[in-house]
Amino acid sequence: MKTLTEKSHKEKISQLAAKIEELENLNRELMGMIDNSYDAMAIVDNETRLIKVNPAFERVMGFSGVQGRKIRDLVTEGYSDTAASIKVLETGKTQSVIINTKTGKQVLSTGIPVFDKNGDVTRIYCNLRDVTELNALKEKYEESQKLISKYLLELHEVKKLQTLQFDVIAKSRQMKQIMEAAYRLAHFDTTVLILGESGVGKDLVARIIHEASSRKETGVFVKINCGAIPAELLESELFGYKGGAFTSASKDGKAGYFEIADRGTLFLDEIGDLPLRLQVKLLAVIQDQEITRVGDVHSKKVDVRIIAATNQDLESMVQKGKFREDLFYRLNVVPVFIPPLRERKEEIPFLFAHFLSEYNKKYKTHMRLSKEAVDILSVYRWPGNVRELANLIEHLIIVVNEPVLKPEHLPNKYVSDTEEVKNVSNDSPRLLREEIEAFEIALIKKTLARCRTNEEAAHRLGISLSTLTRRLRNVKNECQ
Repeated sequence: MKTLTEKSHKEKISQLAAKIEELENLNRELMGMIDNSYDAMAIVDNETRLIKVNPAFERVMGFSGVQGRKIRDLVTEGYSDTAASIKVLETGKTQSVIINTKTGKQVLSTGIPVFDKNGDVTRIYCNLRDVTELNALKEKYEESQKLISKYLLELHEVKKLQTLQFDVIAKSRQMKQIMEAAYRLAHFDTTVLILGESGVGKDLVARIIHEASSRKETGVFVKINCGAIPAELLESELFGYKGGAFTSASKDGKAGYFEIADRGTLFLDEIGDLPLRLQVKLLAVIQDQEITRVGDVHSKKVDVRIIAATNQDLESMVQKGKFREDLFYRLNVVPVFIPPLRERKEEIPFLFAHFLSEYNKKYKTHMRLSKEAVDILSVYRWPGNVRELANLIEHLIIVVNEPVLKPEHLPNKYVSDTEEVKNVSNDSPRLLREEIEAFEIALIKKTLARCRTNEEAAHRLGISLSTLTRRLRNVKNECQ
C-alpha cells in the first residue's frame, strides 16, 4: 500500500514539474514576444502606475526610466499631453488616443481594461505605436495630391491661353488708368475688389495683377466662379474635404482651391453669389489665413491673395442683408471699377482688329470688316461689352463665306439699333459743336443717374470733379 502511495506522489510531482516547465516555456515565449515587439507595450494598475514596460517603450515614447511611476504625474510634468490609461479609468472602456510627447513624437496608444470580480478595473494593457512617420507620409501624400491638382490647373490655363489671346486693349484714358493701377497693385499684397458689368474684362485685370506680382513665381492663379457652382458643392470646392466626409467622395480626401492657390492668387468671380454661410467662412480665412476642410477638425495655414469681382452692387446688398458688411469692407480695400465698352468707344475699332486677327488665326481665314460695318458697330451700345464683341466677330467668321464682312452680314439687332441712332440725328440736324454738346449732356445725365455721388460720376467720365461741376452748371443754365 505504501509503495502505491509513494508511486502516486511521484507521478503527481512529475506532472506538476512538467506543467511548471510548460508554463515557464509559455511565459518565456510570451515575454520574448513582448520584449521583441516593435510596438511599445505597458501594463498599468488602477492608479496609473507603470508596472511593466517593454524595451520598445523607450524608442516609441522617446524617454526611459519611468517604470514604477504614475502616468498622471508624467502627463502633469509634460512628458506627454494625454494617456490612454487615464481615459480608460475615466470611462471604464477600451480607449485609443493620439499622444504628443515632449520629444515631438506622435504616438497612437490603445488601452484595454481588465476587471476584477467586482467589476472594478485592476489592470490596463496598453499598446503604443509611433505614428510620427505615418503622419509625415500622409502629409507628403496630401502635398503630392495638391501638386497634382495645381499642375492640372496650370495645364488647363495654358491650353486656355493657347486658344484665346488675352492682350489688353487700353486705348482710352480710363483703361490706361486701370492698367496702371493693376501694375501698381501687383506690388502690394492686399485684397482687391474689381467692379464692372459682365463682359468688361474683370478676370483679365485680375490675371494681370497676379502675373505682375511676385506670386507668379511662387504659386498659381486660380479662378472660381461663385455663381457657377451649386451652393452645396461650393464649400468643398473652396476648402476641400477630409477623406470619408461624403458617401461618394474620395476616401483620401481632396484639396480645395485655397490649398491649390497656396502662395498664389485666388480669383473669386461673381462674389455676390457666395452664400451667406460661406461668407462667414471666407471672412475667417482672410483674417486668419487658415482653412479647415469639410469634415475635418484640424486647420491648415494658407498664404493666398484674394481678388474678388462682381457686377452687382454689393453696398446695396449689404443694406438688404444679402451680403455681410464685414466681408465687404475686407474685400473692398482697393476697389477697381472697369467702365462698360459703351463708355470707351474709342477702343472699339482696336478691339475689332484684335479679335479679327485672333479668330482669323484660329480658323485659318483672312476676313476683314468693311468700313460701313465698322461704322455701324461703332454706334452700337454693346450691352454684353467686350465678350459680346468677341463673340460677334467669331460668329461672323464662322457663318460668312466671303472675305469682307459687310453690313448685310450683321445680325438684325446691330443694324436696327444703328438706324434708330441715325433717325434721331436726322430729325434735327445741328452743327457739330451742338451735336457734341448734346451728346455730352446726355452722357453726363446718364452717368449721374447710375452713380451715387458726383465724385464717382466724374471718375467714370474720366474728368475732374471741378470740370463736372462746371458742365452741370452749364446744363442748368440751358434748362432755365
